Amino acid sequence: MNLGNYRVAGLAVALGIGLATRGFGAVIIDGYTSATNDRFANSPSFVASGYNLSGVGLTTGGRWLTLISPNVFLGAYHFPPSTGDSVTFYASNDPSGVAVTRTVTATAQRLLSSDLWIGVLNQPVPGFIEHYAYATEPIFNPGQFATSPYHNLNGFLFGRSPTSWPVSQDLAVGRNRLDTWFDSITVGGTTDDALGARVDASGDPGYVTYEAFLQSGDSGGPLFVDKTGSGHLTLTGINWFIGQDQNTGDWYNGFSYVGNYASEITAFLALYSVPEPAAWSALGAGLALGFALVRRARATPALNRPNRPSRPTHRV
Repeated sequence: MNLGNYRVAGLAVALGIGLATRGFGAVIIDGYTSATNDRFANSPSFVASGYNLSGVGLTTGGRWLTLISPNVFLGAYHFPPSTGDSVTFYASNDPSGVAVTRTVTATAQRLLSSDLWIGVLNQPVPGFIEHYAYATEPIFNPGQFATSPYHNLNGFLFGRSPTSWPVSQDLAVGRNRLDTWFDSITVGGTTDDALGARVDASGDPGYVTYEAFLQSGDSGGPLFVDKTGSGHLTLTGINWFIGQDQNTGDWYNGFSYVGNYASEITAFLALYSVPEPAAWSALGAGLALGFALVRRARATPALNRPNRPSRPTHRV
């Protein structure tokens, strides 16, 4: 079956499918150490130590969600947080630090026919728990992607850690360059455009330090970029699939691109988003001072390689 200028063949499997028989897999991060890649190792050498990750959570059922308001989150349609699950948000990277727990409600829906899932918590979180700006730029083809602010940026990828952690703290972070756009790709019954990041080996021109390759159980995790280099994260995608180019053998991470659903997200927020509890506002302002905002290096120029691989084969 031809989709755009590439051919999709074989079984497409999402990152969250098959977990009952295979269990969760750990994200593969080149050069991984717990200190550099596990959030709750609470190390100054952590790859995302300069950023506020308090709005990213894993439910008691191991499902990812990322806050876009004090009570509204995004996740993956094929691996959504379950109604009634609890989720704990940590104000810092200290696993014994200040934390708040909320419950996932039944108020949730798929965003049109995408693999994006939007839902509501039972209460808003306090102001010291972050909620994130999200991409709003529409991108519908490789040409638009090439001129977008996200092309070739070095993203932050989130997955399950290779080290054993309690489920609420099982959060590892790697990097990968956003270099690929998938046109109308069908994965696990969902057809949509997708943002992609090739998995490069050390020595490849597109390789970045702590290059990451998603695995089963990572579906629904966030893809962030520091779009302006200001130390503030933008939620750009949600983990959807991994795939292999049948011509070159190259592997890719695939993400649902949030920006194409900005109007639907805004409409949902208008209905269901509520402000943070006022009593926590002063504490939130104080805790925010504890996060040193570190400027990250800008991405390198575009790579000279095909923009669309030909064979995604696994959904995460």
